[in-house]
Amino acid sequence: MNMKFAATTLLGLVSLVALAQNAAAADNGFYLGGGATSTNFHATVDGIKGSDDGTGFKVIAGIRPLDWIAVEANYLDMGNVEKNGLKIDSTALTVSGLLIANISIVDLYARVGAAKWDAKFSVSGIGNVSDDGWEPTYGAGVGLHFGSFGVRAEYEMFTAKALNDQVKTDLGTVSVSFLYTFL
Repeated sequence: MNMKFAATTLLGLVSLVALAQNAAAADNGFYLGGGATSTNFHATVDGIKGSDDGTGFKVIAGIRPLDWIAVEANYLDMGNVEKNGLKIDSTALTVSGLLIANISIVDLYARVGAAKWDAKFSVSGIGNVSDDGWEPTYGAGVGLHFGSFGVRAEYEMFTAKALNDQVKTDLGTVSVSFLYTFL
């Protein structure tokens, strides 16, 4: 029984290595994807601090011309949060360069780019206002790819300063996404 298990395990590992070599060679090109996000908002309004979490989604479009580099655009709906009389509903469009370390079917990557954010604020006693702006963004992630299909988890953050710096919000977004690469 142990010999059969060992032979089956060895055959399975050999198959995974063979698939991994094919998968690693077939992940460059144009890709699209989407996923779920969880964003932590740390907001400061005129010296009053608060934090809360929002959930949303992410849409991804990118191109990976070489194994070690990609350029990517993301649309993030970061959800909305409400705490202590402050409500924030926000989205962002990011454009980033990714520096990638490819290890068989695993990608480790860092990203740096710019985020065009848009937020609607509702403050008790003040009313509704909206603002937008451009901020630098950065992050890191890990992905697995199997030929044209991939899955990844990442963390990305930026700081939005709104309403003449009266509202400062540090946003940290964790996402899990699925990708498809068109070869």
